[in-house]
Amino acid sequence: MKAKLLANGVEWICLVLMAALSVDLMLGVFSRYVLASTFTWYDEIARACFVWVVFLGAAVGVKRGAHFRLHLVVDRFPPRAQRAAGVFGRLVVIAFSIALIQQGWAFVELGRAQQTPVLGMSKAWIYSAMPVGGALMILYSVAPLARALRNRRP
Repeated sequence: MKAKLLANGVEWICLVLMAALSVDLMLGVFSRYVLASTFTWYDEIARACFVWVVFLGAAVGVKRGAHFRLHLVVDRFPPRAQRAAGVFGRLVVIAFSIALIQQGWAFVELGRAQQTPVLGMSKAWIYSAMPVGGALMILYSVAPLARALRNRRP
C-alpha cells in the first residue's frame, strides 16, 4: 500500500493542485462577476498551482511514457534501430531534464530576492517546480533507459 501511494504520489499532488487551481479560479470569477470586487490573491495562487502542475505533470508524462514520439516513423525501423531510437529518446529526455534542473536552480536563486505582490510569498517556491520536475523526469527515465539498453520491451 505504501509503495503504491509513493509510486503515485506525484500524480496525487497533481490532482490536488488541479483541484485547488479549479476552486481558486472559480472563486476569482465569482468575486469578479457576482461580488463585483475581485479577490486580489486568486491570480497568484492560480499561477503558482499552474506552474507546479506543468512541471510535475511533465514528470508524470515521462513516467507513463505518454510524451510525444514518432511512432509512425519509428515503428517502421528494424528492431535494432527501434531500440536505438528508444535509447536516444530517453537520453534526450535526461539531457533536457538536466538543463531544466540547471536553469531552474538559477531561477530559484533569483526568486529568493523576489516576493509575490499580494501574498508576499517568495518566488523561489514557485520557481523550484523546475528543478523538482527535472529531477523527477530523470528519476522516471532511468528504469526505462536501463530496460532499453538490456533490449527488453519498454
